[in-house]
Amino acid sequence: MVFKILGKKAELLPFMQGNLKRLIIPFIFIILSSSTLFAQSENTSNTITGLTESSGFTYNNFVSGNFRTQYEGRWAEDEDDYDMYEYLRFKTKNFFDNKVSIAGSGRLSEDLDGHEPKDGAFRDILDTYDSSVNGRLYYLYADIKNPVIDKSSLRVGRQYQYSVETILFDGAKYEQQLGPIDTYAFGGMRTSQYSETYFDTVAGSGIAIRPFMDTRTNLDYVRIIDDNYIDEEVGFNLWQRIYDDLNFYGRYTILNTLPKDFLVKLSWDKIDWDASVQLSYFRFLNSIAEQSNNISPFYQILGTFEPFDLISLTGYKGFGEKFGISSGMDYRNVLDKGNENTFNTDYNRAYFSFLVNNVLLKESKASFTVEYWNADGMDQSTDIGVDYDKKIGKFDIGLGTNYSLYKYNFDGSNGLESVLDSEYTRDIEQKINVRTYYLRIKYLLTKQSDVSMRWSTEISDTDPETYNQLLLSYSTNF
Repeated sequence: MVFKILGKKAELLPFMQGNLKRLIIPFIFIILSSSTLFAQSENTSNTITGLTESSGFTYNNFVSGNFRTQYEGRWAEDEDDYDMYEYLRFKTKNFFDNKVSIAGSGRLSEDLDGHEPKDGAFRDILDTYDSSVNGRLYYLYADIKNPVIDKSSLRVGRQYQYSVETILFDGAKYEQQLGPIDTYAFGGMRTSQYSETYFDTVAGSGIAIRPFMDTRTNLDYVRIIDDNYIDEEVGFNLWQRIYDDLNFYGRYTILNTLPKDFLVKLSWDKIDWDASVQLSYFRFLNSIAEQSNNISPFYQILGTFEPFDLISLTGYKGFGEKFGISSGMDYRNVLDKGNENTFNTDYNRAYFSFLVNNVLLKESKASFTVEYWNADGMDQSTDIGVDYDKKIGKFDIGLGTNYSLYKYNFDGSNGLESVLDSEYTRDIEQKINVRTYYLRIKYLLTKQSDVSMRWSTEISDTDPETYNQLLLSYSTNF
């Protein structure tokens, strides 16, 4: 197996040579962009002129945030894909008598090589648009302090609500503190980066209280209305400090009068010993098929979500400034064995990592991981992962390898956003026995900006067996 993997790795060099021309243009673009922006940051005044500061609009460094531009190239056997992305995130200082601030985040994408064919390995949601240039507005809102009475705030615009569900909506959220009680209410039009929302609406409210010094609890409610469903969900959370270093967290949610799930977690953190342990138990109680988009956004791809439970145990112990160990295990069990499918299966996983800092070489760190998997329908496996990072002047260089029993898509991501970015159910193939090799290099241009490169190669038992990805990016804080 080792010689087979090494043989595949040796094929990358001529492949890169054949695509060298396609890499030169985005590389030059990123370098020129970084040089131009760097020059502007050195030569441009950071004072915004206008009204006097007492009137509310003249500030030094009025806007702060981050800009990043990134080229992504992907190759798998005889297929390839080339894209550019620009990300912007910003926030203003308070103005108008220190009552108002504005924050925003968005992305611009360019499909450099045109739309992928419908049977292409890399076809995703970008290939479904009419234009090769598309934008996403993640959030853009204004925060207003004390709009009605003291200890209150109002947020207006496109925003995320993190409570029972994570919801993106265009609307308003009002928060009010009343002694030991915090309350909020929100409402507006639901929005999505992946699907049409038409006139879908969302509303909700919540209350948080600290009845005792070491106790905190909150109750959240959300109501979502789309074309086909009206869903109501209630969540109850409890945080309790049991002892100086021992904490408890619990969560219980109800969906449309039926129990949905619950989670309990114990955390022990002993700072003086540089040690921590976490034990958690999660149970998903009832099947979820097609509901409103926020409740079951992946139903058409992943199918019905069936009940299961998951037990996790993790721990860490440091030994001085140079050494540390971490270990953990997961036990996942589908409650009804007849409900197991590609994306809902039983497995046991355990790992042990040994961490080393600044040994032999200064400003370096390394980790060595042994990982064990035992999943239904798969052979048991024990695999090794290594990660090494070294700072050399303004360079930060890292390389390593890791193993995953399961991965989704061709971007090496297990994130659900990548699942949504795929257009067809057949695109979401579960990759099995995935060995990843990677190299990353970052160069610090200034204290606020850098350029970076990341190359990764994945080798798996799923076609295409070898997948390559190159990321080139420039990032600057302002």
